[in-house]
Amino acid sequence: MKPFTLNDNEAKITTGFKPPEGYFEALESKLSAQLPTNDPKVIAFYQRKTTWLYAAAAVVILFVSIPIYQNVYHSSTEVDALVLEDYIATHADISAEDLATVLEKEDLEKIKLELNLGEEAIEDVLLNNNDLEQYILD
Repeated sequence: MKPFTLNDNEAKITTGFKPPEGYFEALESKLSAQLPTNDPKVIAFYQRKTTWLYAAAAVVILFVSIPIYQNVYHSSTEVDALVLEDYIATHADISAEDLATVLEKEDLEKIKLELNLGEEAIEDVLLNNNDLEQYILD
């Protein structure tokens, strides 16, 4: 077997396939003619900037409008029981008439039911209370 070298001047084996003449010279022009010629879409920088500006403005408006909406449309006519109790406790100069004007009839009836004590309970309190004389003197 003969050693194979690339620089041999001997005849080489041909594949049997040959491109037509001028094929590679015309290939580029044929391909570019078949491709669609679409211009690329250009988006200006200031358009992107305005989109972000609109988004930021929408977020700011949302953050400002939610608390306003809750305060305006969440108006309750009921007074919280703890707030009322604290107010009454801190303002000792409130009379029974003032309480009657603030409380409704249902609330007054509940208070009457809760304070309905029997005679035996009153006698027990009076007998067990040692400071009773001082209250009478005052």
